[in-house]
Amino acid sequence: MKICSGEEMRMIDEATINKVGIPGIILMENAVIAVVNEIIKDIRPTVNTRVTVFCGQGNNGGDGFGIARHLSHMDLNVTVVFIGDYNCLRSDAKTNFDILQNLRIPIKTISPASVVDDEIAYLIQRSDIVVDAIFGTGLSKKIEGLYKDLIDLINFYGKYIISVDIPSGIDSRTGAVLGNAVKADKTVTLALPKAGLYLYPGTDYVGKLVIADIGIPRRIIEEAELKMNVLTDEEVKSLIPIRFTRSNKGSYGKVQVIAGSKGMTGAAALTCLSAYKVGAGIVSLGVPASINNILEEKLTEVITVPLPDNEGKLCKESFYAIKAHLENASMIAIGPGLGQNAEIIELMELIIQNSKVPIVIDADGINAVARNIEMLKNIKVPIVLTPHPGEMARLTGQTIEEILEKPVEIVRDFCHKWNVILVLKDAKTIIGHPNGEIYINTTGNPGMSVAGSGDVLTGIISGLIAQNMDPYKAAVLGVFLHGKAGDLAAKELGYHGMLAGDICRYTPEAIKMYYENQEVRNEG
Repeated sequence: MKICSGEEMRMIDEATINKVGIPGIILMENAVIAVVNEIIKDIRPTVNTRVTVFCGQGNNGGDGFGIARHLSHMDLNVTVVFIGDYNCLRSDAKTNFDILQNLRIPIKTISPASVVDDEIAYLIQRSDIVVDAIFGTGLSKKIEGLYKDLIDLINFYGKYIISVDIPSGIDSRTGAVLGNAVKADKTVTLALPKAGLYLYPGTDYVGKLVIADIGIPRRIIEEAELKMNVLTDEEVKSLIPIRFTRSNKGSYGKVQVIAGSKGMTGAAALTCLSAYKVGAGIVSLGVPASINNILEEKLTEVITVPLPDNEGKLCKESFYAIKAHLENASMIAIGPGLGQNAEIIELMELIIQNSKVPIVIDADGINAVARNIEMLKNIKVPIVLTPHPGEMARLTGQTIEEILEKPVEIVRDFCHKWNVILVLKDAKTIIGHPNGEIYINTTGNPGMSVAGSGDVLTGIISGLIAQNMDPYKAAVLGVFLHGKAGDLAAKELGYHGMLAGDICRYTPEAIKMYYENQEVRNEG
């Protein structure tokens, strides 16, 4: 599903009005009705139900005026608080304001230069519902003064808060809190979800997210060529690799993992098991010879390939020992638990220079790339990098704070510069493609913040690529399934004490949710 920024939504609105000929007032009325329908879903309205609708002087405020009109027609006790100047209202918003006046619905107008009085606080305290239609998606400057104080009161006293399109104070593009923001119980976003609704910290202010159709033609959305996305359940179903009735282990690819070092055997094991759990046919593990026996004990189903090592870590000679195995692989996963030294960097360079199949690079593999990022020049195969913010900081030379402030922009720039697929792991993981396409993941939970979780993700993405899946789609789907498996584990186990192995174990269950009703094909 496509998502957009406020500016992109404005352009889509204008195209709908100017190219198609649908008047703005109709789009606004469709938005109004959608929000009203969501309000009455939550609360059984009666004449005793008190609603206060806070409206700014832009189109978001125009939506609020229309919402107040419909709720008043249902005999709810409605009061509108308009923050602004009547002379600054434009077209459709002004029309809806004039209708309210003609209907004699109570409107309290306050100037942005004034202070919040006790009457406003009392209105909020008495209200069963507060509708936030103060700022829309066009907000770009920090909220101060009366607006800041008003939002504080709404958040403190509001019993049930519904925001129109986006909680006031959230940047629609980045999710940043612009000084202060309404903390909604529900947000009804219009036409398309906005990126800031999914990105931190903004996503914490959204509450339940509802996406409302307001009549924007699909053709107009397609012509906008939006680059940002989130996965829907239907899209997930279409991506799950098919299983064939007539098939064998070779039908589902061979994952060649290169991982592990002395004291870090668990990382290698989790990566291998996760590749199997997502459906790979064969998983082979290149591992330091000195710890091979440990991995053979851990991994019954995995083929282990003992490689020359130096004090428990792989070395340059390891490449020549595993080279023949690489040529028979469907893809290569490298990095988990490798450790760090100069020879690991040399090993990474040799793998990247000589590989003829896609590569997924994680953990210490990323750290090796960061120490000589020029090795990414002139790559010949698709490469997927899966850094967490700390590793991303090492790759880019930026601070973690800078990365967390503008994650989409940084991912997009890095993918374009180095021609790689990048998975920036965070509470809202972002997946980027060199062509500028971005996915924001919507699954996962705090229980997954545990050692080894990233190794499981590496295995999942690798197992999907091995099944002949496009590496970018594999990264997008892999992140989604990883989070969904974590959500299933949390439902059973809770957030405290979840282990990476639990995410691995629930991966088949996550796939089953989207695959069990599909037909198994009879050709292989």
